[in-house]
Amino acid sequence: MSLSLLFALSLLASCAYAQEACVSANPVIGAMQAQWNNARTETTAAFIDGFVPVTLMLLPLDEAETKYGKLAIKSKKAMRFTNRYSWRIETEGDYWVAADAPAWMDVIDDTNGKQAMEPATFNHGLRCAGIHKALKFHLPVGTYTLLIASEDVNKVKVSAGRETPPE
Repeated sequence: MSLSLLFALSLLASCAYAQEACVSANPVIGAMQAQWNNARTETTAAFIDGFVPVTLMLLPLDEAETKYGKLAIKSKKAMRFTNRYSWRIETEGDYWVAADAPAWMDVIDDTNGKQAMEPATFNHGLRCAGIHKALKFHLPVGTYTLLIASEDVNKVKVSAGRETPPE
């Protein structure tokens, strides 16, 4: 075989392995990954329980604060873009929220003092599939605000999914 043919075959094999290796062991993140490239773009959105990937448009910080009032973003970094979205949970459970950028994501309990909740766990997502990070929150039935902020991008693709309890 020629050297160029061997190189081409080895490149194909490594690409196939990379695609196979780019699968999350977490079934919730895996389900998000399966739909990740089919995101629609929204400027305003309201979500119920888990939701398919959607690209959310963020506002410049001053515009968002003019619209909503002072936003309490927990990040220690200076954010330039942000927006907030309504999220209603009808089925209590552990929910993963994923983003395609290093955006700050707060889940704020609208019924319990409007405090940002602490995530139960953090995951670096599945970067080979475009998922930069994922956070897991235990969310009782209720109304929440999903606050997303970014230092440098004005749109962030996000998705959420509920973990199925083991039987």
